[in-house]
Amino acid sequence: MDGQSLASLLHKRGINIRYLGVVARLADKEDPRLQALRQLTIQEMIARGFKHAVSKPLKSLSPPFAQACIAHLLNCLVGSDLNPKPTPETDSSLKTLYSEDDFSWENLTPEEIRSEIVRHVKLRYRYDLDDKWIESGKQLQLLREVCLRLGFQLEAKDYAFVKDAAAASTQTPAASDVPTTNGTSGNNKKKNKKGGDHSPARQTAAAAPVQTFHPDNVLNIVPIVKEASPRSVLAEEALEAGRISLSQDQKELGQELLLESLSLHEQIYGILHPEVARVYYALSTIYYSLDEKNAAVELARKAVIISERTLGVDHAETILSYLNLSLFEHASGNTKNALAYVRHALDLWKVVYGLKHPDSITTINNAAVMLQSLKQYHESRQWFEASLAICEEVSGKQSVNTATLLFQLAQALALDRDSKGAVNKMREAFNIFKTELGPEDRNTKEAEAWLESLTQSAVSLAKHAKVVQERKLLLRPRAPRVSMGTRPQPQVGQSASEAVTPRGSGGELGQRSIDDLVKYINGEQTKSPSKKKQTNPKRRQQRA
Repeated sequence: MDGQSLASLLHKRGINIRYLGVVARLADKEDPRLQALRQLTIQEMIARGFKHAVSKPLKSLSPPFAQACIAHLLNCLVGSDLNPKPTPETDSSLKTLYSEDDFSWENLTPEEIRSEIVRHVKLRYRYDLDDKWIESGKQLQLLREVCLRLGFQLEAKDYAFVKDAAAASTQTPAASDVPTTNGTSGNNKKKNKKGGDHSPARQTAAAAPVQTFHPDNVLNIVPIVKEASPRSVLAEEALEAGRISLSQDQKELGQELLLESLSLHEQIYGILHPEVARVYYALSTIYYSLDEKNAAVELARKAVIISERTLGVDHAETILSYLNLSLFEHASGNTKNALAYVRHALDLWKVVYGLKHPDSITTINNAAVMLQSLKQYHESRQWFEASLAICEEVSGKQSVNTATLLFQLAQALALDRDSKGAVNKMREAFNIFKTELGPEDRNTKEAEAWLESLTQSAVSLAKHAKVVQERKLLLRPRAPRVSMGTRPQPQVGQSASEAVTPRGSGGELGQRSIDDLVKYINGEQTKSPSKKKQTNPKRRQQRA
């Protein structure tokens, strides 16, 4: 989940947001899954603290300076690694027209912004932030949370948060090739007419400081409206009654109640509403459990469409709807479509959660299984390896979850014809199962049986490869040695006299056609074309 889904879950359980600090302290343990929750909670507190810290300069701001102010505040928050001393890019000519505005925000530094955030987090959530409260590689996730809290709409591009990324971004097409609009530069400054080079793009590249955000990156500010949608008790009761009827083997009555609940939701909330998307999601799961896969796929698609339009493309529930749809598509036989949905969901997952999230292990593992069903064994092996790498960091190298993934990776290696690697991974899985579950456990016995089978297969394959290699060495043709004064050795089916190249007319046999060769073998006299050319030198001279 992200910050929004965490807040909604706390509210659903009756927990106030001010207890985020308590959640962060309770999650401060060695368990990697709890560490992921702790990082998410700290990120949410930082985003909310930033909202309160910058509310004062944003409230007393005139619209012409909104872009420059927001860009400077974001540079102080997540762009300090690229530029420790960001400079605001304001149009000085407009300041005289707005003399009553407060431009103290231009003097804000990253240190002052951080101290304000620390103060607000301490005041509102009773939590002390340490020195490294923004993790490296998490700037994009924090930026997303801040934009959702304050309503900032930024340009969709790869922002450079560190110096290495900035150096890579500078290796794009030259500045002179960058198109401009109406001949104006992107920093809202006047053109320097006295300069020798009048190219607007080059002037923009020379004038703009090296910073993560510029005023042109801020496209819009949308209002954040908080509302509480009324809940329909009748529609929810119909949905729950349908589930109970299905659990009691009353299939027809249960399906009627489920369809009635869906109809009530659409009539009360409308077709495009988050509650309707949640009902479609629940119904798709129920129909999949009833083995009605086509209906489940259709309902899951509608859940994805409505979630994207009402909640957003990168919302947590939208990503879950995509993953749900991918599983149903794979079960229906449309594995290629399922893989496309999984890849799209993982791309969104990286933006929302970052890399190596604990819950991504299952998703990557499912994608590897789908690739195996398509007989793409090498790609499946790579996905299993990626899932195992995350699992080792989250659960540890000696956990049962790691052993399960090692078991699956060994099978993938065997399918990819890497018998030696398969034996090694299966041996690791067997040792972990034996240590953690005991020698009599079903998983341990299954791993042992697979280990014996893979070992025998690897030995037989090694013997076969050795025999094939020896045969290749024996059947390899050896090049004949020709020394001075010796004749070349005859080939198979050729006598020693034929191996010597004949002189005179016999040496011209290789230049004749097949018909001439047949006549020569039968004893018929033929004239070589080369002799005809040699018997007419006078004709050539006359033509010349």
